[in-house]
Amino acid sequence: MKNIRLYGQFLRLAILGKVQYKADFLVGIVSILLLNTVNLSLIGILVYNFHTLGDWGIWDLLFLYSFWMLSRGIYGVFFWHLSDLEEMIVGGSFDAFLLRPVSPFLQLLGKDISYTGVGDFLVGVLGFLLARNRIGFYWPASSWLYFVLCVLSGALIQAAINWIGASLCFWTTRSNAAMHIAERFTVLMQQYPVNIFGKYFQVFVTCFLPVAFINYYPSVILLHKKIPMEFSEEPIGFFIRQTAGGIPVWQYLSPLVSLLLLVIAAGVWTMGVRRYSGTGN
Repeated sequence: MKNIRLYGQFLRLAILGKVQYKADFLVGIVSILLLNTVNLSLIGILVYNFHTLGDWGIWDLLFLYSFWMLSRGIYGVFFWHLSDLEEMIVGGSFDAFLLRPVSPFLQLLGKDISYTGVGDFLVGVLGFLLARNRIGFYWPASSWLYFVLCVLSGALIQAAINWIGASLCFWTTRSNAAMHIAERFTVLMQQYPVNIFGKYFQVFVTCFLPVAFINYYPSVILLHKKIPMEFSEEPIGFFIRQTAGGIPVWQYLSPLVSLLLLVIAAGVWTMGVRRYSGTGN
């Protein structure tokens, strides 16, 4: 409870620091909106020329993209600055975190927030409302609960992946290049349905870098999409466990995947902090 209160205080100070620059905040939000408009336009052009992408129409793709934007917005506000760890280690400022009687990770999380995540979240809300209106789905309370849970899980999956990437700095000093590659890969994967790629690639984004759980599998369930049978049969046949409704159980695992990745990330961070001895700066 004490740590939660401290984190709240850290966030309050970070927000007060951001609101001092209102023009910068507004320009940042507008730039994020424009960037997402360009991304959506490119997806629209593809669908206009090919009609569908693996049985996903334009409004399905908007739903998929908006799902990602909602989770990315949450991730962006609270966790985007994890990449600052490299600069802090190289410059030696991380050492100050180790001298205070507060968790170094809590200090890292609370040192800043990113307003660009607000723009992503707004895009997600607007896109979701538009897609819902055009697709015309009506969910029971359980589906809404699953949707909210998966949005939060998607944010935590992105945070955990970047937490692991940032923690590599304790061994390599610099890891932002690898984090940037993972980030670009994740961005690409969230804009398109996974089933348009080869099955071995689908296995990779399901089992090894599980970014498919951020928005694809939750969207498959909520939009009642079907995954090609060859993906269900090989090469991950051990995942074939059907629910009563005929849907593979592993499609529901986004919350579990997020918790598992957070445990792994926490372990990597802990090992890194223990072996950290400074860079001499």
